[in-house]
Amino acid sequence: MSDRADDEAKVGAYLRVVQERILAPIQDTDVRGCCTATLLLLFAAMDGLGHLLRPRHSRRSTDRIAFFLQDRMGGEYALHVRELLDLRKGLVHHAVNVASYLSAAEEHGDQHLTSTGDFMYVNTLSVFRDFNRAFERSRTELQRDPALVRRAAERLEWREIEDAPAAGDLGPRPTPPPPVVFIRGT
Repeated sequence: MSDRADDEAKVGAYLRVVQERILAPIQDTDVRGCCTATLLLLFAAMDGLGHLLRPRHSRRSTDRIAFFLQDRMGGEYALHVRELLDLRKGLVHHAVNVASYLSAAEEHGDQHLTSTGDFMYVNTLSVFRDFNRAFERSRTELQRDPALVRRAAERLEWREIEDAPAAGDLGPRPTPPPPVVFIRGT
């Protein structure tokens, strides 16, 4: 396989993991109705995609997420990066939202990212919709820009996956690890 084909395959494998393990469960399961779970998954995806797409490497997840919010999602997200990072910090480190009102109600999407006193209103269905748009734009850009694919691929490495442990008659088969991982320290 040529270097370019290997780069495209590696980045494509990572994008499939995001699609299959983050976006599809939010879209197709009860996860969608759980604001905390939806945001945790989306912030994790923003971190990973920010790692691939950010021109300069950063070891800090907040830098990578801020890049994705500003550069890829833009608009109101760029204006509220600090508040969204505070929300993420509370969810990731304490599993408690102390920064915002969260809602997955479709009828209140027009209030998304508006402030009410000291708190911001975050509609997780709007974040999901807007993330999907940014994800698709990023995927298209990766398909068209060989330099971007190369940089992204340099931050990933293939992983050999042995067969997953066999599931017993009474237990489910475990989800295997992904075929690509981020290179440590890059």
